[in-house]
Amino acid sequence: MKVIGYVGSPRPMGNTDTLVSEVLRGAVSAGATVEICHLNGLSIRPCQACDSCKQAGACRIVDDMASQYEALRQADAVVLGTPIYWWGPSAQLKAFFDRWYAVEHLRTMQGKDLLLVCTFGDSDPSTARFTVGMFETSARHLGMRFQPPVTVSTPDRASAAANSAAVAEAFRAGTLLVEGRRP
Repeated sequence: MKVIGYVGSPRPMGNTDTLVSEVLRGAVSAGATVEICHLNGLSIRPCQACDSCKQAGACRIVDDMASQYEALRQADAVVLGTPIYWWGPSAQLKAFFDRWYAVEHLRTMQGKDLLLVCTFGDSDPSTARFTVGMFETSARHLGMRFQPPVTVSTPDRASAAANSAAVAEAFRAGTLLVEGRRP
């Protein structure tokens, strides 16, 4: 099984990166091969709503997203990590995810698992609800299996690494992503 994790945070080694890495470590422990991609280091332009992907079967925008379409095709499961900004995903993750419009028409994501990791700076557990709802609905639309999300309050820049319960939850989510996969 191949799992690819996308970190939608601009902070390398920050809370989101820590937890996505821990999910992937859990997946490896269960026998998966993994890959991690930091979206902030890629040049991904926003979707232009031109619908050329409907006619041509591929997005016409030439940028770093082209390589990610192939990575998504090859993956059995996708982990999306984002800090919550104003009750929504980061701009990096949103631009990346909007470009999935090009794969929607090809049903490329059908049957794959999607696991969402959200970090947020306050203590209200409902802070991630809109982002979780957006990705859960999108997964259902794409024919993906939405796995229970990992949502963690991270009031400080390095608080995820110090939160043993959050680290354990992320690791377990990664193992369950692999072990709980239905044929």
